[in-house]
Amino acid sequence: MHSPTLRVLTALCFLLALIQGGIAADTYLLKGNDKIRLNVFGEPDMSREVQLTVTGEASLPLIGSVKLGGLSLLEAEEKITELYLGDYLISPQISVNLLNAADERVMVMGAVVQPGPVTIPANTSLDLVSALNSVGGLAPHAYPERIEVVSGDNSQFYDFEKVTLAGTTPVVLKHGDIVNVATNPYVNKHITILGEVGMTGQLIFPRSGQLDIETAIGMARGLTEEADPERITLKRNGKIYSGALSTQSRAKVMPGDILTVPKSRFVDKYVTMLGEVGKPGQIGFPVDGKLDLLTAISLAGGFDRLANKKKVTVSRQTSGGTQVYQFDVSDMEEGKIKLHYLMPGDSVNVPVRRF
Repeated sequence: MHSPTLRVLTALCFLLALIQGGIAADTYLLKGNDKIRLNVFGEPDMSREVQLTVTGEASLPLIGSVKLGGLSLLEAEEKITELYLGDYLISPQISVNLLNAADERVMVMGAVVQPGPVTIPANTSLDLVSALNSVGGLAPHAYPERIEVVSGDNSQFYDFEKVTLAGTTPVVLKHGDIVNVATNPYVNKHITILGEVGMTGQLIFPRSGQLDIETAIGMARGLTEEADPERITLKRNGKIYSGALSTQSRAKVMPGDILTVPKSRFVDKYVTMLGEVGKPGQIGFPVDGKLDLLTAISLAGGFDRLANKKKVTVSRQTSGGTQVYQFDVSDMEEGKIKLHYLMPGDSVNVPVRRF
């Protein structure tokens, strides 16, 4: 056994060596992968070199695994001394010497090009943007607005666009921090659009998470000529909502929604033009469902020279039979009476003028 005086001198020399080497025994904190020298004075069989695990544990003689990560060298000596005291050694004299400080690292995970550890350069610092650049930057499926930095028991989220703005204070990382880039929740999400659009089927949902009905229809190459934009339906979670594009164009669409643009119920519908018009016969009803008497006469080639504008009749079939309406179209042309709107199946008759 060494004398007490020799043990004290040895300990003092050890501390002096630490200070001269630039490592303060009371300030340097041990971390994963550090390599230390355990000296148990008077017990050479127990003294040895030990490398800490990634999580900061050291495997020591007799007492097994001991958590040293996060402790200073002096704190590590005190902890090991307490563990040996009594059960294993009567008066343990322990010193812990740092042989090799492992590289300080942060871990970058999640939606980046090359996830993995990033070394903090010696004698300098590492900020969040530099760490992300070191792993190739954000992956295409990243959610830039939600980058998490876990530091010990604390967690904070950052927006990549904001931290890269000129003049923004860098987010400095420290050893052991974990950077986790979330996956964009809209990646691989779709909506389905059916009916009277240029391209039916699934549409990729924008990664911005912003999509409205009008934009979705535009992505589907717009409405067909037979579409009825006033009766669009949206199915979401089993519920069906309906509305007109004219009033719901900015209504939000969510992933999984099914948009249906129906065919106009006026497709293949007609009115019949009879009598003194340029082109008697059937004219197609507009798909928007709006056709007034003056427009119908114009589509039929206008009035013939013998037309009696004052006694134009419109016949309409109803559940109660045939109803006949008579109009003075001259007054209608001059705005003296309101326009009369036709319905599919109406018959318009322009009689001959009698002299």
